[in-house]
Amino acid sequence: MATMPAPSRSRRSTSSGADWRTVSPAPMMLLKGPEDFIAARVVDRARTALREKDPGLEVHRLDAADYEGGQLSVLASPSLFGEAKILQVEGLQDMNEAFLTDCLDYVGSPAEDVTLILRHTGGNRGKKLLDAVTAAGVLVDCQPIKSDAEKSDFVQGEFRSRRRSIDAEAVRSLLDAAGGSLTDLAAACQQLAEDTEGTVTSQVVDRYYGGRVEATAFRVADAAIEGRAGQATALLRHALATGVSAPAITGALAMKTRQIARIVDARVGQGQIAGVLGMAPWQAKRVAETVRFWNPATIAAAIEWVAQADAEAKGLSKDADYAVERAVTRIALTARR
Repeated sequence: MATMPAPSRSRRSTSSGADWRTVSPAPMMLLKGPEDFIAARVVDRARTALREKDPGLEVHRLDAADYEGGQLSVLASPSLFGEAKILQVEGLQDMNEAFLTDCLDYVGSPAEDVTLILRHTGGNRGKKLLDAVTAAGVLVDCQPIKSDAEKSDFVQGEFRSRRRSIDAEAVRSLLDAAGGSLTDLAAACQQLAEDTEGTVTSQVVDRYYGGRVEATAFRVADAAIEGRAGQATALLRHALATGVSAPAITGALAMKTRQIARIVDARVGQGQIAGVLGMAPWQAKRVAETVRFWNPATIAAAIEWVAQADAEAKGLSKDADYAVERAVTRIALTARR
């Protein structure tokens, strides 16, 4: 990782909401929000940059809920050989009064060569302290990345940071296969970047992650709603034979049919679909192309078939596989007509 600039010790106020991908270490940093992956990435980045400046960097961890008075000033005091320090404090949302008092004092007079990193996952506990740190230091927003559009940007950013490229269809395949959490998604990006060469394509993603439950379920759903009945049935039987559960299939079908239902009769241009559905433009384009197979009445029927199949797959039927195959066949034949 490239060396980041050494942190300035001036107490000038900084703007809030620093980009977690590029933020440099600062004397005081507030990581606010519940997304553990983003917080961990910022801490790792700061630690790496500071250790490059000072190999003897000391790292001390504290829990704000179990804090004992005076700990902060003791740990922030200069060490024998003058090494830089990171004081990493977790659990500000549960901070006790002793920590609140001591940290407010510290913010008013921060120590030299100390980087204080505070983690607050949510709530209003310690608002006075949060406001003070935000005004005097750097705030990094650690909110979850949920929408497909945000996750697409995340994947593209992971590859750009490694000077690699990934095409749009490969991004979609990777989200289908490993998009459950940022941790899983980042790990998948790292593996693909390290194990492959050139532009990552959907074929490359399929080679590595084609057996994942999520990817297989979405392939079945895509084939069904696009009217590819034979392929949908073949994919379904293969999925069920290789361990994909019937509820996983109905979950993918439910998501796809709801997307179509939201725009099938809406007076929005193709350029507006991404905003309506909260997804990347290339994803919205595929949904827009699929809508032509449906009208309000048929997609409403498809949603009912999926709901029925889902209930049967979760216990209302003695043959969950048959229930799901019946729904997939109905949807595919209806789309083809």
